[in-house]
Amino acid sequence: MEKLLLICDLGRVRAVHFREPGGLPLEQPHFHEEEGDTWEFRPDRITEATSDQAGRFTQSGPLGRGAGMSFGEEHHLTDELHRKALLRIAARVTAVVEEADYPPCRLVAPERVLPRLLELLPPAVAACVAATEEADLTKMSLRDLEHRFLAAR
Repeated sequence: MEKLLLICDLGRVRAVHFREPGGLPLEQPHFHEEEGDTWEFRPDRITEATSDQAGRFTQSGPLGRGAGMSFGEEHHLTDELHRKALLRIAARVTAVVEEADYPPCRLVAPERVLPRLLELLPPAVAACVAATEEADLTKMSLRDLEHRFLAAR
């Protein structure tokens, strides 16, 4: 079993640690999530996520006239937001794995995120990823995570 379960989507990273049973007879293997192990980035405004401002561009007509102007279009804005979110998530996953001293881990992320996220991870961190799974489990409770991952053990 991997010692670290990293659950990601485009705005959230959860680090869940696997704990072996202790000396008590009734204790079982379980997951543990410490305060601060969940990292979330959800911008309130579009200007928090981008550096560009909406522009105004001429549509037609003579230069220097204020008439005929339109607001700039949001070309590739969602692609840019997606790329920036992936870079932030890869940086956070790298920090968590480095802080835990490179344990074997399982990376869980949605289907549209996982392949690109694996490409963005540094080689040392990518080598620690023992297993991957395509799913969005960021809001799943610890009890449900234990049932999903530890019951199959």
